Amino acid sequence: MSARLRRKIAAALIAAFALAGCAGVTTMNKPLSPDALSPDQSGPISKGGYRIGSLAGEHSPETLVLLSFSGGGKRSAAFGYGVLKGLRDFPVTIGGQQQRLLDEIDVMSSVSGGSFPATYYALYHDRIFSDFEKDFLNQDIEAYIWGTYLIPWHLGWMFDPNYGTNDRMAEVYDKLMFHGASFADLTRAGRPLLSIDATDVDHGTAFPFLQNQFDLLCSDLTSYPVARAVAASNGFPVLFTPITLKSYRAQCGGRVPAWVRLQTGSDPLSRLDQQARAARLYLDGENTRYVHLMDGGISDNLAMRSMISAMMVITGESETEARFDFSHIRRILMISADGQAANDASTARQQHLSGLGQIFSAVSGTQIDTYNFETLVLANSELDAAREAVRKQRCAHGLMAADGHACGDVQSFFVHLSLAGIVDEAERRKLQAIPTGLTIDPADIALLIAAGEEQVKSSSGLASFRDSLK
Repeated sequence: MSARLRRKIAAALIAAFALAGCAGVTTMNKPLSPDALSPDQSGPISKGGYRIGSLAGEHSPETLVLLSFSGGGKRSAAFGYGVLKGLRDFPVTIGGQQQRLLDEIDVMSSVSGGSFPATYYALYHDRIFSDFEKDFLNQDIEAYIWGTYLIPWHLGWMFDPNYGTNDRMAEVYDKLMFHGASFADLTRAGRPLLSIDATDVDHGTAFPFLQNQFDLLCSDLTSYPVARAVAASNGFPVLFTPITLKSYRAQCGGRVPAWVRLQTGSDPLSRLDQQARAARLYLDGENTRYVHLMDGGISDNLAMRSMISAMMVITGESETEARFDFSHIRRILMISADGQAANDASTARQQHLSGLGQIFSAVSGTQIDTYNFETLVLANSELDAAREAVRKQRCAHGLMAADGHACGDVQSFFVHLSLAGIVDEAERRKLQAIPTGLTIDPADIALLIAAGEEQVKSSSGLASFRDSLK
């Protein structure tokens, strides 16, 4: 190679790296406007925004349906998409009218890979059934990840401390699926409400992208890009840098959510008191100036804890009075769409764990599997508590509720749809062996989608819920 050619190549590389230094622009969250602040402290810090009371959309007042999407990369995304297809084809009769169970979903929550189908459905509704496979499932997302690290004009994260690898991936997700959509667009899309969950690595807690949570930072969620929330939820440690939020707490005039103020902290074993203590970490604007968010699966790979937390606040656990009118609800259904793989214990046959990847997989897998069992137990317990809180509210004014049914006629159902629930052992082992990544063979994607649909179709819990509506 001639000296002249070497100089040209060097100059081209220098130019490419210089361009990489200004290739990306980080979108920071914005403060709440003064007009959005609540005039008193009898409720939340702000008015409106992306929260359950602000969403339009028809739904049955008799049912409360909750759906969570687990982490697990594109394996969970495909399985969760299959569950949505199954719910679309699952008829229920409510008030004499037959409709799709899919249309009865009030609230969804998601982490990591599960945030892709959940967000796509919350934003576009039935369009997911024609476009999601093309826009995401059949895309080679891992090629974009490699490009983030290897292509010179995508290396802005190496030069700009305010622009990281996950900021780059947020741009990719926006280009492929979300096309500039913000939480204002999710608000306009209406029900179901979606809690996209990440993990606050500073405080070690789940962080839901809901206005109630952003209130603690005195920040406006409405203008925030949906793609960045999904990137935070899917921000696998080491591979991706955190998505960062800024606190504007000083601009909220000392406002505190009413439910936090009502918790005295006198019971160290109260889950609601624990939630209030976590909220106060954000209300301390001096010590929490920024929030660093990574994969939601770190704190809850089933995406159920934010939903459980919301239920505790809504139903008024302990001696706190209920804050919502649930007297019309007779049936509560909580569905977990769990596309996780089985824990790989093959390393127990080896004397040494020599590879860094082996060690990281073993540690993270053990944590996730242990927490998942505890989360399922807690979800079932909290669902029972919610059922009893609704019964209490319905029966406060007599034996017959306003809807003409006996006030105690309230039932709850917990349904866990998972790869582990596949009856055929060979199929179950095959699907659980699919690695947790963002690029999967199309044939495996088709099998995962079909498995999600079949889990809905054959679920005895969903059948019992449907029969209870008659």
